[in-house]
Amino acid sequence: MMNAFDRLCGKASGPVGVAVSGGSDSLALLVLAHDWAKQSDRELVAFTVDHRLRPEAADEARHVASICAQFGIPHETLVWETPVSKQALARRARHGLMAEALRARRGTRLLLGHTSDDQCETFLMRARQGSTWYGLAGMQPLALSPVWPEGQDVMVARPILSRDRAELQTLLSARGIRWIEDPSNRNPAYERVRVRRLLSGQSGLKTRILACQNQLQGVRVLEERLIGRWMAERVAHEGAAGFRLDLSGLPPERLERALGLMLQIVGGREVPPRRDAVQPLAARLMADQPFSGATLGGVLIYRKRGNVQLSAEPGIAGMAADTALARVRFGAIRALYTGDT
Repeated sequence: MMNAFDRLCGKASGPVGVAVSGGSDSLALLVLAHDWAKQSDRELVAFTVDHRLRPEAADEARHVASICAQFGIPHETLVWETPVSKQALARRARHGLMAEALRARRGTRLLLGHTSDDQCETFLMRARQGSTWYGLAGMQPLALSPVWPEGQDVMVARPILSRDRAELQTLLSARGIRWIEDPSNRNPAYERVRVRRLLSGQSGLKTRILACQNQLQGVRVLEERLIGRWMAERVAHEGAAGFRLDLSGLPPERLERALGLMLQIVGGREVPPRRDAVQPLAARLMADQPFSGATLGGVLIYRKRGNVQLSAEPGIAGMAADTALARVRFGAIRALYTGDT
């Protein structure tokens, strides 16, 4: 278990952040991270986000703070000042607050308590949505912060991704640590809750999903290594404005993935454009026909002497058009994909 922390945090500078909600997964992560930090002489800092969506949240944050105090771990409660009862917005706010707080302490790695149970639930949810094999591979042990630009320089790590929730709860019980049950985890209005109930007691199904995901994870790592190599060898900065891409020789699926990734980077977006928008653009770029230019995801796209040129669309508000930030992000993703993190 300690090897996972070493592998994911060994090169990280500054204190290692731990996201702790008070649930069993995050508290088990806190305990294991504390054991690792003592053994490795590393500094931890714990963050709890109060979304101000439930009156119990403040008490739950205080419960986490008391546990952190027992372990001698600095703890900070971060408050979302503009709460909105929507999961996607709450998730973005949570990551933004933690990334900014960690950066303020000069940390670069944030630990998340996702487990093998979360992986199985994610697999079934993405399968229902029609995800490709790439998405069915599930959450990655190491990834860039999902928010931008707040998450600049921050990577999220999932060291207990292979651990079972029941096993982690047994660990907490053995140490006399009480965890909090979030009532939303019992609300069938949420798809994840319905999927969790479906999986409950079906250990055979879980085993088969995890075995499938393990194979897909290996293929995904290989795919990202190849994209990382392409980024290093076939992508160049184009003046001060953007990037020049050589897409020749890429198989269609990798071409679409690489193009979508570059559009995300140049446009300053948190996710790539939809696949059904990237596919026809990729086909047009590779066709032996005139291409007069296009825009997608806040990016200007041109083709010149066989290469594709990308630059941020003029007039984009805020940080989206910041080419210096785009270069930073390009370098971070290339390092992640090539394994140089």
